[in-house]
Amino acid sequence: MTGCMDQYNPLPYWKQFTSERQITSEKHVALTDKGEVPPKAASASADLDPASAKYASLCSACHGADGAADGAAAGSMNPKPRNFHDKTWQAKVDDAHIAKVIKEGGPSVGLSGTMPPWGAVVSDEDVKGLVAKIRAWGK
Repeated sequence: MTGCMDQYNPLPYWKQFTSERQITSEKHVALTDKGEVPPKAASASADLDPASAKYASLCSACHGADGAADGAAAGSMNPKPRNFHDKTWQAKVDDAHIAKVIKEGGPSVGLSGTMPPWGAVVSDEDVKGLVAKIRAWGK
């Protein structure tokens, strides 16, 4: 028989909690009065290639920094974000499908509405770079 406290044992979740607490306590960049990223903060993402910079700003919160669906927001999402390392999924979809999801959002292909459409903020070149980045994780 399982005791009441065994059902609600927080220990298995302690590592994730500690990690999330550390992330939330880190200093975050504040936008300027005009709502722009300060030049000093913008230079940090300028060191990344364009696709990595777009991924970091648009995708990593849910899909994780390395595409493993472990971003800060992923824990509270249902369904969970796509894990780009999933070779079975990678084999089932083509580049056009991935590009459509990026541009038009999850509902455009029958997926979750939590995947927003980024078409208004990414160029076709950005989409190609993001697709290539996602594909690289499937190898």
